[in-house]
Amino acid sequence: MIARNMESYNWITLILVVILVIILIGNKLFPEKFTEFKKIFSSGKYFTSHQKKPSVFNLFSFILYLAHGFTLSLALFILFKTRAIFDVAYDFIFYLQIFIILNILIGIKYLFEKIIASIFSMDNVIDNYIFYKITYKNLLAFSLYPVLLIVIYTWEPSMNILILITVLYLALNLLVLLKYYAKHQKLIYKFSFYFILYLCSLEIAPYIILYKVIT
Repeated sequence: MIARNMESYNWITLILVVILVIILIGNKLFPEKFTEFKKIFSSGKYFTSHQKKPSVFNLFSFILYLAHGFTLSLALFILFKTRAIFDVAYDFIFYLQIFIILNILIGIKYLFEKIIASIFSMDNVIDNYIFYKITYKNLLAFSLYPVLLIVIYTWEPSMNILILITVLYLALNLLVLLKYYAKHQKLIYKFSFYFILYLCSLEIAPYIILYKVIT
């Protein structure tokens, strides 16, 4: 392992502390929900307890999403800076730009999903799907936190290693979606045309764009 000659990024430390504080607040305010959330890979209790009214618009979900947004934005910042895609003099401003753009894109994507649900009278189906997807994405983003600590303070990986980490992260996201699709095969088959259209435009296309930007 190579000791990293780290630049003075005090704001990065602050962001990491903020993420940790947000997670601790979520655990403090909603200990039972947080425990169920951490076990979603081994237990479906978290989804069962929200089955009647799955919603991403509640305080606990907002706390999780906020930590997710800060973490994923920081991961993208490190990836883009290592790749030297942008020559930005003010790194914190660059991070804020990533954070804002990322959340705008997620917001637009969510809006399109809700519009599609309304047009084809699939509100309950889409609401369950969005809740399932965002819940897993939040937990996967948390898994990046210890990786960020290592990359920022301990070890300076090559671009190839960072791309490998990115591919693994995206692969885990894909496996989560495949798990949902396998569980709801009959429903997907019923709306196969709309599902393929949705998959290509709102699930696959964003990752292709990200890959093109990175490489």
